[in-house]
Amino acid sequence: MGEAAAPVRYRCLWTPFDDEMREATLRPAAGPVYYDGPEVEAFEREAAAYLGVARGVGVSSGTTALHLAMLAMGIGPGDEVVCAANAYLTAPECTIHVGATPVYCDVLDETANLDASTVEPVLTPRTKVIVAIHNYGHPVDMDPLMGLARRRGLFVIEDIAHAFGARYKGRPVGSIGHASFTSFARKVVTVAGQGGMAFTSEPEWARRMALLRRHGWESGAAYRGRLVLVGFNHTLGESLAAVGRVSLSRVDRENAVRRANALRYTEGLARLNTRGVAVRLPVELPYAAHSWFHYVVRTPRRDDLVAFLSTRGIEAGIHYRHTVYREPAYVARTGVDPGPRPVADRIVSEIMTLPSHPEMGGGIDYVLGQLAEFPWTATSRTARS
Repeated sequence: MGEAAAPVRYRCLWTPFDDEMREATLRPAAGPVYYDGPEVEAFEREAAAYLGVARGVGVSSGTTALHLAMLAMGIGPGDEVVCAANAYLTAPECTIHVGATPVYCDVLDETANLDASTVEPVLTPRTKVIVAIHNYGHPVDMDPLMGLARRRGLFVIEDIAHAFGARYKGRPVGSIGHASFTSFARKVVTVAGQGGMAFTSEPEWARRMALLRRHGWESGAAYRGRLVLVGFNHTLGESLAAVGRVSLSRVDRENAVRRANALRYTEGLARLNTRGVAVRLPVELPYAAHSWFHYVVRTPRRDDLVAFLSTRGIEAGIHYRHTVYREPAYVARTGVDPGPRPVADRIVSEIMTLPSHPEMGGGIDYVLGQLAEFPWTATSRTARS
């Protein structure tokens, strides 16, 4: 029997909630406006300005943001949406809920991102949207993807939840596709709770998303006075938005710390690799300025290593362990088993996220020290079974 897990010293995911954030929750004025009010409007303006787009629409989650973006764009039955096979379930989930069909493309081994070369083989005359997820914070190679979209008459929606503050050839990710969205739940920008935002420079899409998030009520009309669309209750609270504004103001500073942590990990692991440690390091390609939200390494000994680190008080994450496209519920809903996606399937069996948040401090050295103590030459638990 292996060692028991130790109390967690270093968590993989980090959600700050300090005095400035606590004070921000009290900033909204007492009264009837507790959602979609001046704090939300200011948060929308500030986030959109940071990305260099015309409009942000604050909503209740990142998933909601994508759902409303798809509806605003007119995506529905008969359409296909290209999703990365190794990513979180948001893209296929929203695709199914608007009545369209998710189509799963493989990804690049180097970055774990989809790419024009992996997307093009799965396009059909029914394809309408590509959801480009900047996985772990490394930007997708957007210029070839946007060129493919232009040639085929497709929309591109960027998922920037891991990559808020990242740059592609100097441009903020989230400003390159036709629309973008983010979650604020334990992400680069946080509201210390659930929240999200969609972004676009297309005014009609922004108008429709803003209507849909609040039952379809026309802004400025009397309570329940004019219903323009059949919508949802997907609003963002004022206190959450106030916390989000604080977090947004820190993005560049905190991403700089994440970058410094990533450099320390990369240098330390490179030294360990010369001593028999079998860990594949993440990359940052020349066109990219990584946000380093997740520091993701790869190793065939992943499961053994995660268990070992837990006995040392280190929480290692897996983003993400399972490929949604093979989940029985999704196969049953669409009626299609797309078959293997070899690169994505291999990646999800090897990936591991090391804790690398801005409050790690000397914890980076502690994690490196424990990685050095792992019995790399032992037979893996998977092999033994």
